[in-house]
Amino acid sequence: MNPEAPSTLPAMVILQDAALCPPSPKGHAVATAAAFAKTLRPYFETLTTLLLEVARAASSIFLCGSWKTGALLCSALLFMPRYFVFAVSACLLGGCIARLLHLPAAMRKDGTLLYNVFLSALAVAWITRGSALAAPAIWGILAVVTVYTLLLSAALWHWFPLRAGLPPLSVAFVVVFGTLLTFFPHWAAGTLLLDMGLPNEPALPFVITAFLRSMGTILFLPNVWAGLAVTLAILVWSRVAMINAIAGYAGGILIVKLLEACGLQWLGWFAGHNYLLAGMALGAVYFVPSWSSLALAFVAGAVAALHVAAVQHFLRGSGWEYLPLPYLLTIWSMLCCLRLREKPGSLLPVTDVFHNPEAAAAALALANARFPHRHETHVLLPTAREVTVTQGFDDKLSHRGEWKHALDFEVHDAADNACPPGCDDDLSRYYTQGLEVRAPGTGEIIRVIDGVADNAPGGCNFASNWGNHLILRLDYGGIVKLAHFMKNGIVVKNGQRVGAGDLLGYCGNSGRSPVPHIHLHNQATPETGAPTTPFCLTNFFTRTAEGMRWNFAAVPQVGARIAPATVSLTVLGTLAHLAPGAATYRVCTARSTSFETITTTLDESGRYIFRSGKESLTALLGLHALQITQGSLSGHSQLLRLLSFAMPTVPFAYQSGMIWEDSVALPSKQHGRAWADVLAPYAGHPTQRVITRHSLHPTTQRLHLTTAVLNATGDLPHEIEFILEPIHGLSHLTAHFKNHVSTFTQTSFTPTLPNGDAE
Repeated sequence: MNPEAPSTLPAMVILQDAALCPPSPKGHAVATAAAFAKTLRPYFETLTTLLLEVARAASSIFLCGSWKTGALLCSALLFMPRYFVFAVSACLLGGCIARLLHLPAAMRKDGTLLYNVFLSALAVAWITRGSALAAPAIWGILAVVTVYTLLLSAALWHWFPLRAGLPPLSVAFVVVFGTLLTFFPHWAAGTLLLDMGLPNEPALPFVITAFLRSMGTILFLPNVWAGLAVTLAILVWSRVAMINAIAGYAGGILIVKLLEACGLQWLGWFAGHNYLLAGMALGAVYFVPSWSSLALAFVAGAVAALHVAAVQHFLRGSGWEYLPLPYLLTIWSMLCCLRLREKPGSLLPVTDVFHNPEAAAAALALANARFPHRHETHVLLPTAREVTVTQGFDDKLSHRGEWKHALDFEVHDAADNACPPGCDDDLSRYYTQGLEVRAPGTGEIIRVIDGVADNAPGGCNFASNWGNHLILRLDYGGIVKLAHFMKNGIVVKNGQRVGAGDLLGYCGNSGRSPVPHIHLHNQATPETGAPTTPFCLTNFFTRTAEGMRWNFAAVPQVGARIAPATVSLTVLGTLAHLAPGAATYRVCTARSTSFETITTTLDESGRYIFRSGKESLTALLGLHALQITQGSLSGHSQLLRLLSFAMPTVPFAYQSGMIWEDSVALPSKQHGRAWADVLAPYAGHPTQRVITRHSLHPTTQRLHLTTAVLNATGDLPHEIEFILEPIHGLSHLTAHFKNHVSTFTQTSFTPTLPNGDAE
C-alpha cells in the first residue's frame, strides 16, 4: 500500500456510522411528510382537474374555454353562496359520472359537456329558494337534474352537429329548466317574490343598469354588482367579445324601442341577456372579428329581440318565455342563413380553436399576409423550362369574362423573342413548339382531345377554340385544363393516373392559338368550356433584378420569367433531420451573458414544437418548405422571438442567389400598445416583411442563412444571421440591432424522444 496515497478508511468509517445511527426526529418528520405528500398527489391532481372542469364549464356559457374567466364567474356566484355550492357540487358530480360512463375526456376538459349542468344547477338553486322542501329532498332534485342534464347534453352534442350541423349550445338546460317550470310553477312564482339579498345597486343611467342586470341574469343574479362581476370576467378573456356583446345589446334595444313605440307591451328590457349573448357569439366567436362581424352582432341582437317578442307572445304565462330560447333561435337561424352565401366575403367563420377572438383575428390577418392564395387551387408550373407569362388573369386578349382566370406560357430567349429573328413564319423554329408539358399535380385524366391540326404562325382555329387539350382532376381538389398541344402530341389517355411532374405531351399551336404556347386554367366543372375559377402557381422561381425569387404560392404577372423550383436534397436533408431534444444557448450581448434552453418536440401530426417556458413556435414540414405556422410568444424568450423573424419559411429548393419573402406578426406589446389588440380586428394588425437568403452554399453539415427585416423600427433587428444543422437544429444566431449585437450559441444538445421524454 502506498503510504503517500490518501486513505479511504476514515470516509468508510463515517459512512458506516451514518448508516448505523438512527435518523433524527426532524429528519423522520420531513421524510414522513414527503411520503404523505406523494401519496396525496394523485388525489390532489384529480381534485385540481375537477375544479378546472368546473371553471371551464362556467366559462363555456359565453362560448369561452378560459379557466380564469370561469373562476371569476364562479366567484361572482359568491353573491349568493347557495348558487356557488349548487353549481360546483353539480359539476363535480357530473364530472365523476362522465368518467364512470367514459364520456369523451375532451368534452369534460373544455367545458362543453358540463356547462348545461352548471346552468341547470343554478336553476335548481333559484327555483327551490321559496320551497318548503327539506334539504335532502332539494339535494336529491339537484342530483336527478344533474344526471338528466348530463345525459341529455351528451346525446344532443352528438346529434346536433351530425344531423343538423348546428351547435347544441344550451338546449339541454332549456329543456331541463323548462321542465322544472312546468312541474313546479308555484315554486317559480314564490321565488320571484323573495328578496335575493344582493347589495344595493348604485345610481346609474337606466340603459347601463339594464345592461349590467342582463349580464347578471345569465347567472340568475339580475343585479348591477353581479353584472359588473360577469362583465369583468368577460373582459379578462376578451375585450373584443365585450364590444360585440354591446353591439348585440344595442341592436336588441333598438327593436325594443321600436316595438314599444308601436304599442306592444312586453318585457323586452328583461330579456337583454339574449341580445348580448347572440351578439357575442356571432360577432366574435363563430365568425372572425371584423367590421362585418360587428355589424352581424348588431343584427343578431335585433333578431334576438324579435324572437323574444314572438316567444313571449306564444308562450306567455308558461314560464318558458323567460328561457334563452330566443338566443338559440337566433344563432341557429343566422348560421343556416349565412351558410347559403356563395362567397364568404369579409365575414369569415372561425375554423380553428383560439384562446380568444383577438387571437382568431390576428391569426387571420397574418394568414392573409403570408398566404393570400390559401383557399385557391395550387398547381405546379406545367413545364421544366423557364418560361415567360404572355397572358394573365383578366387580360386584354382571350382571358376575359367567364374564362378570365387563366395563364399562357411561352419560351423566350434572352432578348424576349419567341423565335429566332426572321423565323416568325416557321412554326418549327418557335422555342415553345414541341415543349414538354408536365402534370401540374397528381390526379386522373378525365378528357383528352388530340386530333386537331396545328395552325400556321399567326393563324387561329376558332372552330376548335381549345385545340388539342386535356382535363386533369386533381386529387386534392381542382379541375385543370391544359390546351394547345400539338396534333397527336398528348401521351396520356382517359382514366390514366398521373403524378406531379409526369409527362403529359408536347406543346403545339392548335385551336385559338396564333403562336405556340401552353394554356393553363382551373375550372368549376369537368365540361369543356366550363367557367374558370381562381388558382395560383406554387413552388416556382421568378427572375428579378435582385436574383431568383422563390414563391410559395402566387399568380405571376404578365411578362414575368418563371421557372419551376426543384428540391435540393441537401437542404431537405437538414430540415427533415431536426431532432427532438433540449438545446442550451449562451446569450451574449455587450453588457451581459446568460443562458436559455429551447426544447424541440414532435406532436402527433409530425409538427416541430419549439418551447421556452410557456412560449412556443410550431413549424410544419410541408410539401415545399419548412414553415412556422403558429406562435405563442409573450416576449420573455428573445431567442424564439428572433427565430420567428429569422425563419418563418425555409424552402426545400435551392438556387444560387435565391431570395424569398414572408411576413411576421408584430405583437402590439412591442409598440407599447397592449390595448391595441382591442381595435386591431377593425383597424388592422401590424405585420413585418422579411427577406431571407442563403449566405453560403448549403452543405450536408449546415445551412447558413441571413434574414433582412425590412424597415425595422423600435426594438427589431435589421438583420439576423443563423445556422441550421442536422440533428442539432439551430446552432448559432446573430441578431444585428441598431445599437448592439446579440449572439446565441448552442453549448449543449441532449436528444430526447419525440414527446420530450428522456431516452
